[in-house]
Amino acid sequence: MKSLYDKAVNHIEFGELDEAEEALHTYLMENPTDALAHNKLGVVFARRSNLVEARRCFEEALKHDRFLVHALNNLGNIARDEGKLELAIEYYQKSITLDPDFALPHNNLGVVYKQLNRYGDFIREIKIAKRLHNRKNLGTTEKLNIRDQLITVWDKLRNKRN
Repeated sequence: MKSLYDKAVNHIEFGELDEAEEALHTYLMENPTDALAHNKLGVVFARRSNLVEARRCFEEALKHDRFLVHALNNLGNIARDEGKLELAIEYYQKSITLDPDFALPHNNLGVVYKQLNRYGDFIREIKIAKRLHNRKNLGTTEKLNIRDQLITVWDKLRNKRN
């Protein structure tokens, strides 16, 4: 049986924000220190463009887990949406410092760099994000050179045909 948290995540994925919010509030009554749940509730509010409540939820998540890179990345998104680009950079960089293999803040940082006309930094961060995303899609956490990546992809394709 799925937990209430898992049901809330599914509701978010299907755009059922009212149901997700209700499930997360119920879940948080029983699990008030669950940082991931506070973060997901922040995602619900962010998708509704309620940035004040979203920020409150992301900050609450960080009170329970100061290393939650998703909450830091989400706070960066809010700062970017509010035009506070330097603050957004700080949040993204902190997220990257805590988890250099998390592709999303690299991508988001690249977007901010582009807005600031810092094209060299933009290209670097987008390349890093793409490399990390591709590595994740290959199902490996170790760094592979291009030859090894191609062999891995070839093997997966060959196995699908059999």
